[in-house]
Amino acid sequence: MSTAAEAVRSGNFLERLVQVERGEWPRLTIAFLYFFFLLGGYFMLRPLRGAVAASDSGNLHWLYTATFLSMLAIVPIFGFLVSRFRRGQFIPAIYLFFIVQLVLFAMGFEGDATPTWIQRSFYIWLSVFNLFVVSVFWSFMADIFRPGQAQRLFGFIMAGGSIGAIIAPSVTKGVVPGYGASGVMLTSAASLLLATCLAIFLGRYTRKERENRPTEVIGGSVWEGAIRVFRSEYLLYACLLMLLHNLTSTFLFNGLAVLVSEQISGFDERTTFFSHLDQIVQVLAFLFQFFITSRLVRYLGMSKSLVLIPTLLAGGFIILGSSLGIVLFAAVQVAQRSLNYGVLGPTKEMLFTVVDRETKYKSKNFIDTAVYRGSDVTASWIFKGLLSAGLSIAQIAWIYVPIMIVWGFGAWKLGKIYTQMLSRSLPDLTGRSEGKPI
Repeated sequence: MSTAAEAVRSGNFLERLVQVERGEWPRLTIAFLYFFFLLGGYFMLRPLRGAVAASDSGNLHWLYTATFLSMLAIVPIFGFLVSRFRRGQFIPAIYLFFIVQLVLFAMGFEGDATPTWIQRSFYIWLSVFNLFVVSVFWSFMADIFRPGQAQRLFGFIMAGGSIGAIIAPSVTKGVVPGYGASGVMLTSAASLLLATCLAIFLGRYTRKERENRPTEVIGGSVWEGAIRVFRSEYLLYACLLMLLHNLTSTFLFNGLAVLVSEQISGFDERTTFFSHLDQIVQVLAFLFQFFITSRLVRYLGMSKSLVLIPTLLAGGFIILGSSLGIVLFAAVQVAQRSLNYGVLGPTKEMLFTVVDRETKYKSKNFIDTAVYRGSDVTASWIFKGLLSAGLSIAQIAWIYVPIMIVWGFGAWKLGKIYTQMLSRSLPDLTGRSEGKPI
């Protein structure tokens, strides 16, 4: 039995439940609160994006395309910041940049009377924002937690975000009737500002733990992150996992947007509907993150844990192909998102604890943003093309079942490579290796 496992088992009930060692509490608590306010701020805004999508469901493929192009423009800028500045400088700067933009959107939104170009700009902005700031957060976590700690603690950290995301839709539903979308945006901006302060505090605390040694500038080329992705079998399988997951999730998002646009009218009513769904998703995701995911990975291993998700979703898509309605469709989307946030999310972040710092920040960000939104664009155009060809949403659901078989194979291979890399870099999961270049 490892030293970490013995320490966890000898702790009090809460320490055994969370699987935390005593010396880890301060850093874990700050990270928990940091993600609570970060994801809470985003999920206050997410129902607004859902309402915009339902109001403009015929143009979602164009919105995805514009989002992808925006991502491509931002990736080299991020690469420049990572190459030239320390972590304690570029992370707060990125968050403050987005907060200022959110305040500007709050000044321009007027509910149903909001000009179409502002609504579409907000949709694109939020689609860029959520991936970018969350990717930066998990790069930070992969940088300050070791692989063995990640397996034990990342589920709990992600649960902090889920609690924020559970509360956030209630905040949105409470603010919208009196203050509209602008009030929601300003409330979100305040939450994001708190997250920024916690990011600064966590960076300083970590530096103090390491005897006040300043974090090194990562350096390297602006394009190094993308180049590493295409040279690494490991990262290419990570891209495949993301592509196939997004083909599935984008179909469910677009299909639900079409059904909502047909059956629910009014911007505020649609916002409320999506708020209810978000809340259910986050409650389920929290249960996975807090009680199940870390134990699942430790007992089943990474490969089986990654394969579990496409296996379960394949069953949901078979049901959708056989019987379709807005409630059933929403239920399958809730299941997909719950598994994504509750299981796939924490395990995906664990994959980056066995690589070096440049890969953690540059390559991971490239995958989480450009590759992610590129797969969104692909999935959205496929969905639009299949609808235009005359296929029903139920018929399209059957097409996705073989995709999940391929997803399962890719997930198995990715998990096997992770296990090999982990054994090479960390004979003992509690070791202090910084990860290996790939």
